[in-house]
Amino acid sequence: MNERILCLDIGDVRIGVAVSDSMRMIATPVEVIKRVGFGPDVKRVKQLCEQYDTTIVLSGLPYNMDGTLGFQSEKVKLFCQQLEKAGLTVYYQDERLTTVTATNALIEGNMHRAERKHNVDKVAAAVILQQWLDTQRNLQQQAQYQTQQEETKMDENIIELIDDESGESVQFLHLATLMHEGKEYIAVTDAAEDDEECGV
Repeated sequence: MNERILCLDIGDVRIGVAVSDSMRMIATPVEVIKRVGFGPDVKRVKQLCEQYDTTIVLSGLPYNMDGTLGFQSEKVKLFCQQLEKAGLTVYYQDERLTTVTATNALIEGNMHRAERKHNVDKVAAAVILQQWLDTQRNLQQQAQYQTQQEETKMDENIIELIDDESGESVQFLHLATLMHEGKEYIAVTDAAEDDEECGV
């Protein structure tokens, strides 16, 4: 089981909140915090972290469309610095177009304009969080695939020879096949030894 992730879509007036499940697969909208000030706002986020038993916060970071960080992103970082002082760990996720995505989703759900205004921030937080969860899962899968490929390659380089004295099979790592004066030689090392201690 993983620690849940609490996600924030931080605006000047409201903060949308979403949370992941313990498997970090699905993002769910939670609530909208009406901004009062750094103190009360941080306190409410801390309460939600305690409610969901987490210390990890993901914050949407408002990039400009050209990929640069603007004035709004600095305000987001200032608030997140207060969260870090309160003992929380903060990560950031590009939130470009997430509000548009959230609004379109609510429109498709036939939600009235007044309700959309009340819900869009927490839905946007869920969109931000879901994007982050999907990205992390893809990176993990890529890392696992790469490890499997390396292990497969290692297995292909293992050869077994019979010890003349004991008659037992010993595994060696095939390093190279060399030709010298018309004869073929194989360079191997004991597969069980550490890299620093092995001999060829």
